[in-house]
Amino acid sequence: MMRYFSLLLLSLWLSGCALLTPQGGQQQLQNQLSHIDSWQVRGKLSVRSPQDSVTGYLTWEQQQQDYQLFITGPFGQGSSRLSGSADFAELLLPGWQSPQRADNAEQLMLAHMGWNFPVSDIRHWVKGQPAPGQVSELQFDDNGLLQQLQQHGWQVRYSRYSRHQGYWLPGLIKVSGHNFRFVFAIKEWTING
Repeated sequence: MMRYFSLLLLSLWLSGCALLTPQGGQQQLQNQLSHIDSWQVRGKLSVRSPQDSVTGYLTWEQQQQDYQLFITGPFGQGSSRLSGSADFAELLLPGWQSPQRADNAEQLMLAHMGWNFPVSDIRHWVKGQPAPGQVSELQFDDNGLLQQLQQHGWQVRYSRYSRHQGYWLPGLIKVSGHNFRFVFAIKEWTING
């Protein structure tokens, strides 16, 4: 009887461990992430450039091609907003009466903040997958989760994965390249749809 009870406890423990680690391998996990096109993250963002270092709180809402990033803290009073789609982008900083507009977010960020911020790539990177296009390097852990990638002159490192609404998503993302370093410490993931 004791032996049966011990085997039962062991099998329950092992099945519980399986729920705490990703299942299916890297290709299946990457395919699952491709289905996420509407999401929201909240957390902390720090940016280090050759001239400055700032930290703020970030809320990023992505609805397919449309996005809105709200950053509070680093630019004085109030908050900053970057929004757009595949066709345009708008940036509103504290003290501005109206937003500035450009063809894409990268142009706006560079022109008004001096940041080389790869918004179109980061919307993929934040989920733990490469953006479309050439990838220089991909490294996965033993569970099939992306640990590091190099793409478009940027190096992206991932850690603190956890399960959210059936998906394994990173909690800490470090992006460096082009004399910049961005660190996203994600506190909350919400998958929409």
